[in-house]
Amino acid sequence: MKCIGSPEDTKEHLDKLIATEPMWELLKHQEVVEQLFHINNHFDILKKYPPKSLEDLAVILAIIRPGKRHLVGKSWEQIVKNVWIKPDNDTYFFKKSHSYGYALAIIVQLNLICEQLG
Repeated sequence: MKCIGSPEDTKEHLDKLIATEPMWELLKHQEVVEQLFHINNHFDILKKYPPKSLEDLAVILAIIRPGKRHLVGKSWEQIVKNVWIKPDNDTYFFKKSHSYGYALAIIVQLNLICEQLG
């Protein structure tokens, strides 16, 4: 990534990266997924449940945590129905707000990769 001059440029660039719909099909390539934080070791799950939206990606981020790992292998409908229910034990899980925040950060990162490829 090239360095950007002023803080206004940085904010505008970030706003653009957030507002741009990512090329979701890039997540079908392991070499791309390996560059993305939080999901870099979970290509198998992304392949099974390919995200097509911020919401989908947030769900994926939630099910890779120990508290929701039992949902992997279930139907997408079952996952969506149960993913945001707080576990009744002390296992680590992502709250919905955390999943969405991290998903947005991954979208920014994916869009940066796209910029570098273009």
